Amino acid sequence: MTPLKMTIRKTVLSLAAAAMLAPAVAFAGDAPTDLTVKSTTNAYVKMSVRAFNEGRFEDSANYSRRALKDGMSKSRRAIAYNNLCAAEAAQGNMDAAAEACADALELRPGLEIAEANQSALTVLLAQK
Repeated sequence: MTPLKMTIRKTVLSLAAAAMLAPAVAFAGDAPTDLTVKSTTNAYVKMSVRAFNEGRFEDSANYSRRALKDGMSKSRRAIAYNNLCAAEAAQGNMDAAAEACADALELRPGLEIAEANQSALTVLLAQK
């Protein structure tokens, strides 16, 4: 096989593999790519971030809810609500996500990560 034919064959195989993977990649990245979580020193918040980054959104939401039961500062509670917002939105629970984002911003007005998630939530709602 000539070098040109080998290059063409590799390119065709690469494109075929990419075409087969494209639907899975698009599905896996639909919501979470625009949603952001943040960690704090609270163990449950850390577990929430880890679960979110691993695509375990229900676990992430549960860890965030558990973190909110701990005695945390307003700042850290705002982060937990932000993470809950992202996890709920990633699961398609838009009302719960909107409420969590609002709670985060009520605790810390101007919290950039929560504002970004609120914007991402608006985009996700517009796409439905």
